[in-house]
Amino acid sequence: MATVGTGTTSLRFDPAPWNTADSRIGLRESAGAPVEVSLATRRRRGFTPRQQDPRASVALHDDEGVLRWVYEPPPSPAGRPRARRAGFFGMGEALARFEYDDIGPNRILEALVALDRKLTPNQGIRRWEDDKLVPAEQPTIDGRTLLLVHGTFSNSDMWFEQLGETEPGRNLLAELEDRYAGNILAFDHHTLSIAPWLNALDLQKQLRNVTGPIDIVCHSRGGLVASWALRLARIPAARVVFVGSPLAGTSLASPYRLRAMLDMMANVANALAVAGQAASTIFPLAAGAAGLAKVLGKTLSLGSTLPIADAAVALVPGLASQQRIIDHPESQRLFSERWLSQPAFSAVTADFEPNVDEPAWKFWTRFRNPGLQLANLGADVLFPGANDLVVDTDSMTYLGDPPQGTPDVLRLGKSATTHHTSYFQDPKVIAFLADKLS
Repeated sequence: MATVGTGTTSLRFDPAPWNTADSRIGLRESAGAPVEVSLATRRRRGFTPRQQDPRASVALHDDEGVLRWVYEPPPSPAGRPRARRAGFFGMGEALARFEYDDIGPNRILEALVALDRKLTPNQGIRRWEDDKLVPAEQPTIDGRTLLLVHGTFSNSDMWFEQLGETEPGRNLLAELEDRYAGNILAFDHHTLSIAPWLNALDLQKQLRNVTGPIDIVCHSRGGLVASWALRLARIPAARVVFVGSPLAGTSLASPYRLRAMLDMMANVANALAVAGQAASTIFPLAAGAAGLAKVLGKTLSLGSTLPIADAAVALVPGLASQQRIIDHPESQRLFSERWLSQPAFSAVTADFEPNVDEPAWKFWTRFRNPGLQLANLGADVLFPGANDLVVDTDSMTYLGDPPQGTPDVLRLGKSATTHHTSYFQDPKVIAFLADKLS
């Protein structure tokens, strides 16, 4: 843990989330042959070995108490120092840096697929048996079944990591094992390179031999996957519980806020780490921010005030499907008619408001408060209203107009502790699930 900064501003920085993300998804790549430079160049004042590193990099810098991602291109073949593009605002030494083979726009989908494979290494249905998840391709079940569907940057292990953090969570898991007679399934799916409706087609295929009633609990983007499955297929779903789901999209995925989103996620991950929160709540944010910064660093001109095309978010299908914009084509089609499956609906919502007097959360006012713009970027605030750090609160209960149904809702209200990646550590959420899945 380090405190950095100058003057009256400082930032406590915890490298642990970034080291974990690097070890699990490979943010740093091995260097190739060094760029050849002349002896005269090597003798110049200010020359460093990094000027011979053939890799690009993204780095986290402290911009007056706010973490910013900065992309640095590889050096030119002539061995000149890495160019600082017009608008780069020079924020000092990097707090964390990740070097890699440069990724241009023509390689983004390939890189997203690779990132998905690392974030969600398993695919398809897994079954909870003997305190672990085991592959269960197209299981045959005629009894009551519980299905868990994870969100963006995540995988199905998160359910059991989160519930395992607290005694109420462990008790709930034991109750569910008895209640569902061992029929607890979890669906792993890629969340960046594939749209939710395509994940839903894969899910529907996996459930063809599950004929008994299915209760579904879905977190975040998993709510869109479950919704599309209900929309497109006749699934014997009895109840669906949406937890922090962007049913009407999320402002975080707005096309013109993608750079700000990556910066905010980095700041949130750092603040949670400084506060000592569980690694399971931090990793999805840190790995997602760092992974996307690496993939999109060049395309988004990270660290620059240069304008970028609003269409940049469309390069990430999993995010483009979550845009909260008027007349979103996927959202229109999702709610255009009655879903083929009509279960009972429940939802959990939250409005996260950190204590901005705590130094680690001072950045929040620059991303959240109306009337304030993001320093140096001139971008809009990320959220116009209440949110749980990732999803707008009023999006979490949207079921169309007219609605597919009226959900029972647990409204957690304003909270400085429960946020998008910690729902399943909240005793109120655990009690709500126990009730709705009884």
